[in-house]
Amino acid sequence: MSTITDARKDWIEHCKRVQEMTFVNDFEAQADKMKRINRAKTDYNFYVQTYFPHYTFDKSTGKNTDCGDFHIKWANAVKKDPSFLGVAEWPREHAKSVHNDIFLPIWLWINKELDGAVLTGKNETAACTLLGDVQAEFQFNERLKSDYGDQYNVGDWEDGDFVLKDNTYFMAIGRGQSPRGIRKGAKRPNLGLIDDIDDDVIVNSQDRVTGVVEWIFGAFYGCLDIRQSRMLMSGNRIHPKGILAHVVGDVEEGDPKREGLYHSKIFATTNGELTGDPTWWQKYTPEALHKRFKRMGDFLALKEFFHKYQIKGKIFKQEWVHWDKVPRMKEMDAIVAYFDPSYKNTTNADTKAWRVWGKKGIKKYLYKSFVRVCSITDAVKWAYDYYETIPEDVIVHFYMEDVFLQDEFFDDFETEGELRGYYLPVIGDKRNKPEKFARISTMTADYQRDNAIWDEKERKNPDAQTGYLQLMGFEKGSSIKDDAPDADESAWHLLNKMTRQEKFPGMLGKRVNKRIW
Repeated sequence: MSTITDARKDWIEHCKRVQEMTFVNDFEAQADKMKRINRAKTDYNFYVQTYFPHYTFDKSTGKNTDCGDFHIKWANAVKKDPSFLGVAEWPREHAKSVHNDIFLPIWLWINKELDGAVLTGKNETAACTLLGDVQAEFQFNERLKSDYGDQYNVGDWEDGDFVLKDNTYFMAIGRGQSPRGIRKGAKRPNLGLIDDIDDDVIVNSQDRVTGVVEWIFGAFYGCLDIRQSRMLMSGNRIHPKGILAHVVGDVEEGDPKREGLYHSKIFATTNGELTGDPTWWQKYTPEALHKRFKRMGDFLALKEFFHKYQIKGKIFKQEWVHWDKVPRMKEMDAIVAYFDPSYKNTTNADTKAWRVWGKKGIKKYLYKSFVRVCSITDAVKWAYDYYETIPEDVIVHFYMEDVFLQDEFFDDFETEGELRGYYLPVIGDKRNKPEKFARISTMTADYQRDNAIWDEKERKNPDAQTGYLQLMGFEKGSSIKDDAPDADESAWHLLNKMTRQEKFPGMLGKRVNKRIW
């Protein structure tokens, strides 16, 4: 079965939902109807709530979700300026496409400010699919039809265009396709929509990226009515030098933004950090948002929700981190699992980090990571679970700062030990540690000399990726947490001390029966 047939089936199901959710009151007074129509033209949130319940209804609450403050501010800016040029750089799951490709074009249309719209995406299929959502509203939205008449005329989204009875037309083209000559009678399009035009392939070729940017401001923007036209771009900054970044203009640090561009850059939280309150508080609770971040891991969460594709390391360089196959644990001279617990259980606390490093000769190998904002109980349970996976012929030395073993943290280890019937052999690290920045920075020598290897099997592990992000973000004044690099340095210090004092054989004998610890 072809993809387009599947897309058509999905579209038909979507149309049924649109029709079912937009029922009308046949006995409504004409005065009430006109009042609603007039209010919808100026009150964006009211307009969205009135005509699009199939998008705003939240099953979990049984209520419609209001627009975010940033949605309303953006929509009013678009409507106010007939020559609007702007970029909506919004996080994942913050309704970029729905607002910019569906709600806003129709809002401009009911305000009689739309002659025609041309929509583009990363390819023609993606653009046509988005166009289908617009067509569904004009064909099957009963409230829209009741208030503004049955407007759909001819055309089909699968063919890339459709026309309304008032000759307003909508067209979809793929990235790079020629839009020249687009018009309906004397009408040229006066709205250009660019949706998620970046992809993971094109961002790796700057020549292709700049070529698309030239196409956007040349052929695409040039096909719009020269007198008054709006052009809206929406997407994530999936790469620091992607198409969106070039359109905005701030590709490199300190670069000015494009002159005359309205830039709406929104983060998922109000403070721009993983621990903040939701920006779209009308939809998301802090608990739901933080749960999503935790499951994704900091690395992916920052990319998808905070436009941080990667951290350009200033102390530790990306090319220094080598993901490779690691030797078997029993071949190590010594292995240390080091725990940096942070001080609080609150959601805005430091991450809690377990890092398991082995050393053989001069090389160090990262076997396992646990790097999360969580409770001490969760971190302790992970350590016990990991301990139970260690082969019988391998000894792993578990450490944490001695000061933590003297307070309430010890209770968590003891409680879990009583439940499991043995106590995890955690040793207190009594070292009087030097200043953090200086000691973590000493690890650069081993990284530069390719003496630090990260297990390739852990590459997609969110905990390992969070640890990677913290290493890359390590610098003076950075807002990125540093608990993983801190644990790394402590583990390395102990490994160096162990192997300097005596040569551990690859096999240290049978591990003591866990059930008697």
